[in-house]
Amino acid sequence: MAVGFAAQSLLVASEPPKLELWYQHASFINSDDRVRESKELIDKAVAAGYTGALFWDSSWFMMGNKDWDPDNEDRLKEVLKYAKHRHLKTVAEAAPYGWSNDVLAVNPNWGEAQRVVGAQFQVTADGKSLQLKNSFPGLVNGDFESGKTGWFEMGDPNLEITPDAHGGHSALAIVDPPGNARITQTFSVQPWRQYHLSFAYKAVGPQLGGPMVLVMDPTSPDVKRLEVYLKEAKNWVESDYLFNSGSSTTLRIYAGVWGGARGTIELDDIKLEETDLVWVTHRQGAPFKLYDPQDPSKVYTAGSDYNEPIDPDMAPHRPSFHNIFHWPPPFTLPSTTQLKPGQIVAADYYAITPMTFSNQVGMCLTEPGTFRWLAKNANEIKKVVPSGSDVLLYYDEMRQGNSCAGCRAMNMSAGELLAWNFRKTYGIYHEALSENSVWVWNDMFDKYHNAHGGTFYQVESNWEGSWKGLPPEVSIMNWNLGRLKESLTFFSGLDPEQPIHHDQMIAGFYEKPDANAEARQELHDAAGIPGIRGVMYTTWENNYSKLKDYADGARAAWPAYLDSLQKK
Repeated sequence: MAVGFAAQSLLVASEPPKLELWYQHASFINSDDRVRESKELIDKAVAAGYTGALFWDSSWFMMGNKDWDPDNEDRLKEVLKYAKHRHLKTVAEAAPYGWSNDVLAVNPNWGEAQRVVGAQFQVTADGKSLQLKNSFPGLVNGDFESGKTGWFEMGDPNLEITPDAHGGHSALAIVDPPGNARITQTFSVQPWRQYHLSFAYKAVGPQLGGPMVLVMDPTSPDVKRLEVYLKEAKNWVESDYLFNSGSSTTLRIYAGVWGGARGTIELDDIKLEETDLVWVTHRQGAPFKLYDPQDPSKVYTAGSDYNEPIDPDMAPHRPSFHNIFHWPPPFTLPSTTQLKPGQIVAADYYAITPMTFSNQVGMCLTEPGTFRWLAKNANEIKKVVPSGSDVLLYYDEMRQGNSCAGCRAMNMSAGELLAWNFRKTYGIYHEALSENSVWVWNDMFDKYHNAHGGTFYQVESNWEGSWKGLPPEVSIMNWNLGRLKESLTFFSGLDPEQPIHHDQMIAGFYEKPDANAEARQELHDAAGIPGIRGVMYTTWENNYSKLKDYADGARAAWPAYLDSLQKK
């Protein structure tokens, strides 16, 4: 149970709290070798003085699923038991909102889907299927066969036409640009439609500087519909991407380099077209509607007028959402249809748009199926964790939300919806694990991180106010190192906008060159802020070479942090 604000003050006055030193234990314990490796890492952490381990392991999100070997639960249980034997507090992960692909392998339809409005289809001449009427006329000079026509209004240097083409006789080449080197084209789109962007590229050089392709709304530059970072490729790579136009009626494509680079980037055959039914979603909160565009009250019936289009990639599959774009499924008509050859109809539906990095998809915040899964998951965790363990609810980097019909029917902002969802999810885990303290990552509830009033990827409205769903007993795992002091203050009870006190742990390090200095700086930033229980060595690269350095820095800085509380 988290220590309250007043109780914390008394604790500081009577007996200085001991520094808690945790580390993020990256693992995937699905074999006996992985068990051995985890025990070796536990021994290394204990030798460095660590007192707790957050098990960053997708096993938590597979437990109880049909495709997960129950022996793996026994393996995880063995490792957790060993950690407790070495006097380490263990922390389980649960409720992966944001990074939800492991759960969505059970049912991809639980993912948060964006709406598609008014996509038009025409009945084929044989009357057996529907084909999309592509509303987009095409980009200008996407193959660069007309030289610099259509793309070079930015006036950036180091942009040339080269005969080294992917197709045809010309391509764009960017060579060792000292600064920005970008091409751009602006075009009209239909709002709330799916689009397919394809291009070919080569990227060769020791310092490419993050070449990218970006589709954004020129009327709202912070609104990005697609963001692609190009990797090094010595030979031509053909790339396909999917995006939803959202509320935009005008979009602009940028491609090239920002801020300079060393190396050569070539682009060719840039194509854009409207597409349909990719990752089309079928569930209560994502209905499918086919109707007459001239008379929208005339709605056609699935089964008798049309066969509901089912994307085969939406079948349960691990990994889920294993591509960004694939060709849509056939849209067929039964023999009983009233639709006639050549007739035009319109469809409103919902489809998931995976993020271009890691194919990330988040769970819907209102889908009943996910709540049933969470309840089952809570009971599976209860079977595995030793007494005294904590649980971290994995709300993190939620780039999709408040888009499907089920979420929008709540008539809430995204922040209000997230607060509602957290209270419900917390109740599920608290009921099953009432003896276990609960943590959550800060970012989705932090006005200085992702819970701000601005645009956030595919989220409709914004996450502002989500912190109002956090009960006081929930503790914060805070990784906002860029604005750490403000963020720690926000959750301490000292900020009038968020007056509830939450205990906190600083999730620090993140591959900094001097781990000792990093730990000192993090606790220095926490000066005067009550309720900091310690720090967690956090690494996304599974780099545990600096465990001791980070622990030494934290131990050295802890007395000064405690002294700062007494001076308040």
